[in-house]
Amino acid sequence: MFPKVIIAVVAFPLFAHVLFSVTRLLVGLLQPSLPPLTETASEVFRRGSMGAAVLIGVLGSFKICRRLWPTPAIKKTIES
Repeated sequence: MFPKVIIAVVAFPLFAHVLFSVTRLLVGLLQPSLPPLTETASEVFRRGSMGAAVLIGVLGSFKICRRLWPTPAIKKTIES
């Protein structure tokens, strides 16, 4: 039970935050190389990149934590 609580309370938010931050950093580095955008297009790009970063963070964190989740040991059955 304790490992599951640690994964759900500590690992999931930590991984989500790290993945979100790295994604935003990479998009922030990419943005100046784009051609100049109008104010509305720039706002749409900013909001879209924020939404994409959130999705990448949550999905990536879910996949990582799914691998960390403890599974019960498999019992071997004796065939008669």
